[in-house]
Amino acid sequence: MKVSLALLTTLCASMVSAGVVITPVKQNQVVPANSGDCFFGVTTPQGCAS
Repeated sequence: MKVSLALLTTLCASMVSAGVVITPVKQNQVVPANSGDCFFGVTTPQGCAS
């Protein structure tokens, strides 16, 4: 049990440090895109979102 908890914690920490966190994007967070920004999805101040 402790090993699986440690693996899960490590996986979550590595995903957060890589910036792979899924959060909802509201309409008031979307900004106009410049050319070449975010081929798929929308542009936010923090980067691209889908």
